[in-house]
Amino acid sequence: MTHLSPPSSATPADAVSAYSKPRIVLHWLSAGIILWATLSGFGVALLDQSNPFRHWVESVNPHVTSLFIPFFTWRLWLAIKSRPRRAQAKAHERLASAAHKAMYAAITGVLITGVLMMSHPVTLLAVLPLPQLVHSQIALTQLHELHHVLCAILAVLVALHLAAVVMHQVRGKSVLARMKVKPVAG
Repeated sequence: MTHLSPPSSATPADAVSAYSKPRIVLHWLSAGIILWATLSGFGVALLDQSNPFRHWVESVNPHVTSLFIPFFTWRLWLAIKSRPRRAQAKAHERLASAAHKAMYAAITGVLITGVLMMSHPVTLLAVLPLPQLVHSQIALTQLHELHHVLCAILAVLVALHLAAVVMHQVRGKSVLARMKVKPVAG
């Protein structure tokens, strides 16, 4: 597995925060899917229920997000596996860690409720059947509402995440540099 090379002026703390190629690729895959699903999902809510684009998005998004589940699971596993165990992290590092954990929790909740709230069986890519798991109309309604709340929470967390990236860039500490794939020197 190839890891990021820390910048030449990197301190040992910077070296610990380097991300592997799989983590970087999975981050950008997650970012694209989450942004698409969030913007399209909230966006089509503004359209009339008979709008063809709304129907298209509502039929495509379950496929996209269902296909995303194994990639997100892999990303979550890599994040848990690679978490540094620092006893005396600075306050801003603890805050960043808590924000990332909250995003992972919100994504997990959105994906789980998304699967559970399916009101009919779905055949993923015309190949893999996904059965309807919950049949109670009351439970489906509650799952649907919870899913929307979790989507809104995730949208707020993503906005905060993007604001933190901009703040770090403005302050001259590029966190985006850590999210570029670089081959290991040697």
